[in-house]
Amino acid sequence: MAVRFPRRAGCVAGGCLLALLLMPVVAPASGAAEGVRLDQIQVIGSHNSYHAGLAPQIAALLARRDPKAAQGLDYAHADLPAQFDRGIRQIELDVYADSVGGRFAHPQSARWLAEAGLPPAETGDGAVMRRPGFKVMHIPDIDQRATCQPLLACLGQIRAWSRAHPGHLPLFVLLEIEQGSRPPLTEPEHFTARSFDALDGEIRSVFAPGELLTPDRVRGEAASLRNAVAARGWPGVDAARGKVIFLLDQRSNRDLYLKDHPGLRGRVAFTNAPPDAEDAAFTELNDGPPEAIAALVRRHMLVRTRADADTREGRSGDPARRDAALASGAQLVSTDYPDFEPARWTGYRVGFGTGLAARCNPVTAPASCRDAAIAPRAADALRLRRLVLVVRHGLRSPLADQVPSRALVDHAWPVWTGIPGDLTPEGAAQMRLLGAWERVLLAGNDVPGFAAGGCPAPDALRLRANSSRRTVASAEAFAMGLAPGCPVAVRHEPIGVPDGMFAPVEAAAGQVDVRALLPRLRAEAAAAGLLAGPPREGLAVLRRLMGCPGRGALCVDDGAPAVLDVDASGRHLTLSGSLLPASSAAEAIMLGSLSGRSAASAAWGAVRDEDFAGLSGLHAAMLHVMTGLPALAPVLSQKLRPAIVAGLTRADGPAVAVWLGHDSTIVPLLAQLGLHVHAPGYAMDDVPVGSALGFALLTDARGGHPVVQVMFQSQTPGRQRAGDERDPPDMAYLAVPGCGGGAVCPLATFTRLLGVSSP
Repeated sequence: MAVRFPRRAGCVAGGCLLALLLMPVVAPASGAAEGVRLDQIQVIGSHNSYHAGLAPQIAALLARRDPKAAQGLDYAHADLPAQFDRGIRQIELDVYADSVGGRFAHPQSARWLAEAGLPPAETGDGAVMRRPGFKVMHIPDIDQRATCQPLLACLGQIRAWSRAHPGHLPLFVLLEIEQGSRPPLTEPEHFTARSFDALDGEIRSVFAPGELLTPDRVRGEAASLRNAVAARGWPGVDAARGKVIFLLDQRSNRDLYLKDHPGLRGRVAFTNAPPDAEDAAFTELNDGPPEAIAALVRRHMLVRTRADADTREGRSGDPARRDAALASGAQLVSTDYPDFEPARWTGYRVGFGTGLAARCNPVTAPASCRDAAIAPRAADALRLRRLVLVVRHGLRSPLADQVPSRALVDHAWPVWTGIPGDLTPEGAAQMRLLGAWERVLLAGNDVPGFAAGGCPAPDALRLRANSSRRTVASAEAFAMGLAPGCPVAVRHEPIGVPDGMFAPVEAAAGQVDVRALLPRLRAEAAAAGLLAGPPREGLAVLRRLMGCPGRGALCVDDGAPAVLDVDASGRHLTLSGSLLPASSAAEAIMLGSLSGRSAASAAWGAVRDEDFAGLSGLHAAMLHVMTGLPALAPVLSQKLRPAIVAGLTRADGPAVAVWLGHDSTIVPLLAQLGLHVHAPGYAMDDVPVGSALGFALLTDARGGHPVVQVMFQSQTPGRQRAGDERDPPDMAYLAVPGCGGGAVCPLATFTRLLGVSSP
């Protein structure tokens, strides 16, 4: 498959492996984004940006009474300045009128908690809530906790950050006016035209006229906002730097806000307007469709949409809505899970993956637009210095022992050509594409030795593969994509000779006695529930695909408990029961589906993408038992862990080191660090073909304050099957336990947690 590159060397869909932390920007040189307008860029916004999360007691109460609502409210954000620091350029504040004061000072949740026998909950500063003035919260009585209160304090935080970062991209502030009645909750005060006058007045009491970009400024001498935007678009990016732009959310409030202010004359905020209205400059299409958004964007309208809602995408990891939102060209893409706040269930997140706060709009940006010119990195931003990748080989054919015998299944298994376990043509294309994406991103991050358009410097890249045919072939294909036409050597032991980096037990030739670990391993496996039989959900999917009921053992096995043991050599674990054969059959089915084989040629019939979660659950359970138990992980990674640290720290080492191995290479590293991964479309802790565990060394501009960012890259089954060169991998940043919960870990701490002596 020929590899084409996107028009701009940037990431889409928030899924690039070399994504750096989103950092604040500084004032750029004059004309840095010359000719690019605000409607020709795209930024990430946070949904309900003030949301501090439900109080634990209220969350427990709501989970009893309305579990679905409790799930939908289970998210929280950092405070507003921290979000701006990390690249958020659009926020949302839910505003309640409280002209007398005290309306929300005594939440009814206190009584409900007492009636349920639960302790009282902290719901906000009572003194602040008793004073008159606009308040910021999500739902009265239930979800009142906010990171800033009242609205005046939130506005003060926005202005303080803006003044401390002159030349920043404009900040878009979406105001959602809350006034609907929802018994038995406290009824909000209804907004009137005078309420909106007071709201404008409060904003103007904080911001000087020159700090706001208002409808009057955008309209200029044109007859209407609609005419101005249609004729010349929004103002240029450079002209709008340092400004704050206010937007009104619900269209239902538009008439009141326009009263006595035709066409928004004299108003502060832009309304959510129908595209053909006189005040049309901004609109919302939170649920798409993408085609409608793109059409409005081409008319220079500013459009806000949502990448996710109600924690659904965060829990499922499904990137479809996110990817469609980003590709639609909507200038404001809102999420509950920006890059630095991934969903804890799946690692789902939304961002550009470039370390920048904005990118050129994928629908309307001029060809001359460059992401780095719109939002250059700050002088104190972290730089990528070293990258170590531990990669699983690409798509292969099933191993010889993965083809079930008639004792396990009742029907013939598909015939694969070539040597069992070899890299397939689809797998080679997958690895070339992976390498091509890394090439684009290494050049874009100014990694030493990886200038755009040329071959890597001789000492900038090192590739080492395990000594199997599929890993060597995968490394060679990866090198072809990473450095096409360049002389890149793939280091490896002779085929079939154990390599201690990837197989330390086999290479040690009797020096490692796994038998001594057996009591601990059995206890750990039992505690994790791994000896009670295959995961039931996965076994049900496997049996359905294999046409059960039937006489084969996989159809009639009752899931009896397994016994963990070692073989006669004392070096290899054995596992009785049905987990191993079930895992082997499940993986063979997944490999066949990913290869694009038609249902007619497959014994198992049609495999849906949703079947992968169950099938891969069997594979993940097997990986956990055989390679991921805490007592075994340090043994299986004993050579590779010091090599990773050396790759990040040695002064004479390459900028990029790639270790190409197996799932059994990656899982022990995850176990050593106490990490879990969730590749979209797969089961928790499965490691699909072509996935990678990355370790990036980041420092400041002077090379100081070294930190490590751990990343996991993968693709959904559909993306793997499609092999679209325009569709980069999904990315999850992993917070390493023991590093304070942040997205990066100090180098010394990371080294200690990896179990390696300090370099």
